[in-house]
Amino acid sequence: MKLQLEWGRPVRLVDASQENMLYGVDLSRVSEEAGIYIFGRQYGQKFEALYVGQALRLRTRVKQHLNNLKRMKHLDDAKTGKRVVLGGTLITRQGQRLEKCLDIAERALIRHFLSEGHDLVNKQGTKLRQHEILSSGKHRKRSFPKSIFVA
Repeated sequence: MKLQLEWGRPVRLVDASQENMLYGVDLSRVSEEAGIYIFGRQYGQKFEALYVGQALRLRTRVKQHLNNLKRMKHLDDAKTGKRVVLGGTLITRQGQRLEKCLDIAERALIRHFLSEGHDLVNKQGTKLRQHEILSSGKHRKRSFPKSIFVA
């Protein structure tokens, strides 16, 4: 199955302590469509995903997450960098079921970011179990990556 996500620009999270929240965001810059969202941190040209989710209405779901203290605390505790949220609108083709496509895209992105060593948390707000496999020896450089992260 071929899936297409159209990503918007990262939207920076801002201090919202005056509203008794850790972070706020300009929700008008988040799509109202169905798709995938990623909370993360941006530092220079690099990006680290901290949470990946799906929603039938991205803006509504992002707003709900801003009130999730565990999730926002994980963002706050992350290494330095700008805290951002990315929204990707799912563009379905004829015959594709929206919910199934969202499940597949979310799972694929979670696996991708885990394989890259990103500090993701799952839906319960706890860190996803991940294992690191280190390779060494004479043939390592040609045949295997130095380390592999698996979920």
